[in-house]
Amino acid sequence: MRYCVLYPKTENVHLTKDVGMIAYKLNQLYGYDAFVATYKNGEYPYLEDEVKGLKMDFIKRQHSHFRDAYLYLKKNASSIDILQIFHMTLNSVVYAFLYKMFNKNGVVFLKLDCTKILVDKIRQMNMIQRQILNVFLNKVDIIGVEKKEILNELLCELKAHKDKLLNVPNGLDFSKSEIKPKTKFSNKENIILSVGRIGSPEKDSKILMDAFSKVDKNILGNWKLVFVGPIEKGFEKEIDNYFKEHEELKGKVIFKGPIYDRKELYDEYRKAKIFCLTSKFESVGIVLIEAGAMGDVIISTNVGIADEIVSNNNGIVINVGNVSALTDGIMRLITSEKLASASQITERFCRDNYNWDTIVKKLHSKIIDIKGNDINE
Repeated sequence: MRYCVLYPKTENVHLTKDVGMIAYKLNQLYGYDAFVATYKNGEYPYLEDEVKGLKMDFIKRQHSHFRDAYLYLKKNASSIDILQIFHMTLNSVVYAFLYKMFNKNGVVFLKLDCTKILVDKIRQMNMIQRQILNVFLNKVDIIGVEKKEILNELLCELKAHKDKLLNVPNGLDFSKSEIKPKTKFSNKENIILSVGRIGSPEKDSKILMDAFSKVDKNILGNWKLVFVGPIEKGFEKEIDNYFKEHEELKGKVIFKGPIYDRKELYDEYRKAKIFCLTSKFESVGIVLIEAGAMGDVIISTNVGIADEIVSNNNGIVINVGNVSALTDGIMRLITSEKLASASQITERFCRDNYNWDTIVKKLHSKIIDIKGNDINE
């Protein structure tokens, strides 16, 4: 069975996310002839190690994006059994209609990668907008929703398509040597870790720096705040000003820069006891899964799947931009006698719920329900 992930913007970094991992695992576990169709956007070193065996089909960059997509699907749609597309956008509408035009029996898998904003937009639609949405969704056979709370809301809002809805979160490949071993809390250090583009407006790194500076010094002890990720242009000045104002935090607030080696990155997760995400917006927040799977207790703004991961009173969710709540949350965690227990709960939850093998097994079963059992036809 041929499985195509159509995402023309694919870069190397996407190959270890849902863009690459679903196709990779369907091939690895169930023998699908799975590949990613994309423009060539740089080099793809992950093909040699992280997703070895995943195939790429490069789209010729000849005309406009939609013209190129038309030509690609006109040539290839009839030999593609399942087409995976992303987001409820004009691109997805065009891809779905073109694919079904050239392959009426093909299966379209729409992975929403959405937040509650989409649910709110659907609720606000008038009758004509609803009809247009239904015309599009009639071309879709599987609708993947990352978060269970949003899935439940969409089951109410999209009743005509409820049988198509499926919980397909993002995950990790726990067969990888850098991820597979569980973490001993006793080996962790007093570190609060943050991973992402440091200083980008949407990541809001500055409020974590400010919150850390407001933690009572008698409580702070030997705790450190470690940032991993590229520093945005212009943010170095913010960092310089921060250390001028808080000289006592030099050596306690550490900027390690980007870490591209995945084993080294997971070593940082393993060392930390607490992981902090201060984003203003995340559709999922894969770093929360990465950190949680390594036993980091989560404190996060209310974005992505943060509230799902800490639903067992094993972490803290705060409102976006609330520095005082972040400071209070940090102090609560670093003084908690239940931090080790929260770490174990978080690690177990992430490993049980965000394992690519389990996620893809669910998707495979759904595909079998639609297409039949012989995937090698």
